[in-house]
Amino acid sequence: MAVALVVGVLAASGCSAHDAEKPKTSAPAGARSLDQHQLEAARLTKAEATEYVHGLGAETPKDMTGAGTDATPEACGPAITMLRRGWGEGAVGYTVLNLGDRDGGATTRSVKLTTYPAGEAKQVLASVEASLRKCPSVVFQAETGGGPVKAGLTVEDTAASGDEALRATMVHTRDGIEQHTVYEIVRTADVLCFFSATGGFGSTLSQEKKAEFMPVLQDELISRQVTKVETALKTAS
Repeated sequence: MAVALVVGVLAASGCSAHDAEKPKTSAPAGARSLDQHQLEAARLTKAEATEYVHGLGAETPKDMTGAGTDATPEACGPAITMLRRGWGEGAVGYTVLNLGDRDGGATTRSVKLTTYPAGEAKQVLASVEASLRKCPSVVFQAETGGGPVKAGLTVEDTAASGDEALRATMVHTRDGIEQHTVYEIVRTADVLCFFSATGGFGSTLSQEKKAEFMPVLQDELISRQVTKVETALKTAS
């Protein structure tokens, strides 16, 4: 069984000398974070993402329970824990939106928004990125049981959104089924937008056939959600 993780991190650059005097934020005239009500209101609505079947999760901060994932080597723990949970330690706001394929496809998507005390969202994302960079290989226990999952890590470029972004792809094969999950985590101020898309297919299919079923996180979906969060921050002051 094999798992591949693909990670890319981009940060904004190219500021002038004048710009360098002022730190870049995604909400210069607004708030740095959102309360629980504002966070829930910042989710995309059905009218804003009509190409998907919507399923609102009932999750709130009280649902952020459970221990981290034991991973070998230990340095991989922060990354694998974040990818599997969708939220980082210290989050004070949490809401979930699930999106399905309207055409009956098998891909399932999840959007998780979390807020953090000042500066902690940046620390969480930095910890996850550093953890991934230290993991040429990793082994962790699957939630469904059935033995350990073995993972390998490679790097992928990704377009930057918000203040900074990280992308990862996890692939594992079990009982003849190859499952792919694509992740992207975008930080804007003290809010993290976590996106995932999961799909599975027979491991013996040709590469051409696998490409047809590969789950995709559309950049437009990510951009729309991040933009709505940025707008909420600007009006929340």
